[in-house]
Amino acid sequence: MVVVGSGPAGSMVAYHLARDNFQVALIEKKRHPRRKPCGGGLQEKARRLLPFDITAVVERVISGMVFQLGLRDRFTRRTAEPVAYNLSREHFDHLLVRQAIGEGATLIEGEEVRELEFKEGHVSLLTESSRYLAKVVIGADGAGSVVRKVINPGGVAQEAVGMICEVEKKRPIASIPEDLFIVDWGTVPAGYAWIFPKEKTWSAGAMVPRALSRHLVSYLGTFLEREGLSLDMQRIKAHPIPTRTAGEPISSHWGILIGDAAGLTDPFTGEGLYYAIASAQRAAFWVKEHLQRGADLRLYEEDINQGLMQEIIVAGKLRGFFNTFSRYIHNLYRRNDRLWMAFCEVMRGDRTMEGLRRVRTRPPGPILNYLERFTSWYEWRQINRFKPPWQ
Repeated sequence: MVVVGSGPAGSMVAYHLARDNFQVALIEKKRHPRRKPCGGGLQEKARRLLPFDITAVVERVISGMVFQLGLRDRFTRRTAEPVAYNLSREHFDHLLVRQAIGEGATLIEGEEVRELEFKEGHVSLLTESSRYLAKVVIGADGAGSVVRKVINPGGVAQEAVGMICEVEKKRPIASIPEDLFIVDWGTVPAGYAWIFPKEKTWSAGAMVPRALSRHLVSYLGTFLEREGLSLDMQRIKAHPIPTRTAGEPISSHWGILIGDAAGLTDPFTGEGLYYAIASAQRAAFWVKEHLQRGADLRLYEEDINQGLMQEIIVAGKLRGFFNTFSRYIHNLYRRNDRLWMAFCEVMRGDRTMEGLRRVRTRPPGPILNYLERFTSWYEWRQINRFKPPWQ
């Protein structure tokens, strides 16, 4: 079988399949180690899914957050146990692909898949220099996936745009702790900005709805300026953050989409590493069932719909609540230890998003449905009426 793309999703599905003695090839358009602009915050729940140690590539262990509302009001919350790990995607991705190779996967670098088609019981993949044949193809080639264009020609709903900038540490800054995330929210509707400390840089970024993408640079620049940092326009990278909606196909009788290629990202935070690793794990299971027992690969899609998609749907609803009642929720996190610890449990994997939503008393169904419709409408209204508060 062939896996297109060797990021975390591709490397991990190849790892699981190769470990079970399946012949699997990873086709990667670049060469490892390759630079990958990314926040690089790996949540504890994602680390728990990895069957090997990643200590060598962890640059900072995160045990709390600095919450900031509207570029002003801020406070710090800490916890005794790690909730996330900051790492360089260049080193992390290289580690994962080496693990896959160590289990027997074949890595083909420097070749970009240009087109593919299913015929005569196999899939034909054409690169600029070669043609490959496979019984099963797994698309792990990111937001611009060529595999997705065949499995899901309609595309994945792109709700947000992100921007990443690695800022060199020329001097220590007291307001940026080395063991905490800094997160600003409530400034741009349905968006936020962050700073993640790493060994030699601060990884800074912002995410906003696609409709507000023209404000992305000025928002991130203002956020960094207030922390004593400067936005280096030569070192920024913008990228789409696709989020799947229910019903969008992510499988066929010959192929599967995982990670960003499937649009499996958190609509609230834009986080994708957990979903990449988790979907790779589920994909490997169903590919094995398909090859050994003839199971329909489309059962993978049902599995995702009943599991990871439920978390994504709830995350979208929570985003609406946070956006509508940002001041109230900001103050809740400031003083409510139970809510803060529940949030940490989500990042560790000890609680689901739905479990987080139930921390405060949950209203009866009809009232909850009304609140969900109201917050969705209010978020849309805010986006369409937005005027940058920093100008």
